[in-house]
Amino acid sequence: MGESHVFVTRGSLTNFACDAWLLPTDRTYSIAGYWREALPGLEAVLASSRDVDFSSGAKLAQPLDSWPAGEPMPVLTAVPYYGISSVEDLVPPLREFVRVAAEQVGRRQRAAGGKPSRPVPLLAMPLFGTSGGGAGLVRGDVIQRLLQEARRAAAESGVDVALILTNDKDFAFAQELRKRQPDWWKPLDRELQDHAARLAAHARDGKLVPFMGAGVSMSAGAPSWDELLARLATAAQLSGDESESLKKRGHLDQAGILRSIYEERSDAGGRSFNQAIADLVELKRYGLAPALLASLGSREAITLNYDELFEFASADAGVPRSVIPDGGGENDDWLLKLHGSVTNPDSIVLTRDDYLGFNASRNALSALVKATLMTQHILFVGFGLADDHFHEILHDVKRALPPEPRGKDGSATALMLSADPLDRRMVSQLNLVPMNEESGTAAGRTLEIFLDLLVALSTDSHSYLLAEGYEGALTESERSLRETLLDLTKRLTDDEAQSSGGVRLQEMLAELGASAPSSCTP
Repeated sequence: MGESHVFVTRGSLTNFACDAWLLPTDRTYSIAGYWREALPGLEAVLASSRDVDFSSGAKLAQPLDSWPAGEPMPVLTAVPYYGISSVEDLVPPLREFVRVAAEQVGRRQRAAGGKPSRPVPLLAMPLFGTSGGGAGLVRGDVIQRLLQEARRAAAESGVDVALILTNDKDFAFAQELRKRQPDWWKPLDRELQDHAARLAAHARDGKLVPFMGAGVSMSAGAPSWDELLARLATAAQLSGDESESLKKRGHLDQAGILRSIYEERSDAGGRSFNQAIADLVELKRYGLAPALLASLGSREAITLNYDELFEFASADAGVPRSVIPDGGGENDDWLLKLHGSVTNPDSIVLTRDDYLGFNASRNALSALVKATLMTQHILFVGFGLADDHFHEILHDVKRALPPEPRGKDGSATALMLSADPLDRRMVSQLNLVPMNEESGTAAGRTLEIFLDLLVALSTDSHSYLLAEGYEGALTESERSLRETLLDLTKRLTDDEAQSSGGVRLQEMLAELGASAPSSCTP
């Protein structure tokens, strides 16, 4: 199958950062209303994009190449809208989408010049054909076939594909199908797969808490700390000597100097330093890393990032979060933003003075982090060992954790891009898991595949088992179990169903996908 990979995640396609994505349509350019509402300007582009070959059926996919260059490019794909005779009807449009999108993305990247942010182009697609296409009664067969063909088409075109799902049952079933094929995560060596399995066990126990650094947001185009400071310096219009002098200093000192410059200009009506930071990191589309971490199912999460990408991804994954400290507490799941947020630029922590003020005024937040460290397994993602922010947190880790590691995996794991023989001496209380011998975009992609495996192994829902539409793709043992459980529901009397045990049984059946309380036979 080559080195291409097919990811599965929860989310919203129009909020997902990728190179191109499949926009289902028919040959009359009829597109579902929710796509039109989510994509301002789509109507105008469609009006000027009529293609005789697409309308006549001579081709199945048409890229909207007039779409803005900095945006994921929609590729119109002729999906059956009025019923299909077989699941196989969905294969040709899928394969044509991948081929056409890969070619168009390649042209775009060559025209733009420069180095692509990702070593392999990323295409995204929804679960198509199960609504207007008429295949809703065989959703399981559709998911199984689309995953198979996406792998084959991705390998042929040298791209990665992400299947973006909105339905919990579809997501759980897609993960179950992939777990039946051990070679799905072939790019990962055995050691990385074993690490993912151990972390997944913590996740299934509700004990895994992601702690996210800047690298998590970079998949959506957010800057690294170095890039952020460089862009702030460019906007400050420093002289050549000033720029060189600035680069020789640490991150905290660079930020402090830049703040003083911005404050001088702010007095003259310019942007404040914190507002300039917020403008640079505020993005509307999340990448693979935030989407996968949001699909992990953790109740708690912590970040040093200022952006809202993880919040957006969590909401699209059906797990909206309360943001601490500035957000409300309307949701049970929460995200602790230790260093502030773009929603409140004054809360942003970046300079040395900010850190000193943080330590003095946010003891309650630090206590929450330490309590989490003591009771959960922390998963650090998106940090580097040269990151001052990471070492700030490690200082708290060393103070909070007992001298002896808790269990085989300890209390915390850090996913690192590269390996260094001296790293473990710096962070002896962390379990370091390097993705590659050398850091770079290839290691970043390996991290995404690792997170994809972690999410799949962490998914413990079987909400598809009793639901309609999946039975055709179940294994023989699953079909037998399904029939046994459905038969049990028919045998329950009203008294049995209304007893405390009967109520609990029906709750369990609902978790397995039963669509309504079982009908009982007196």
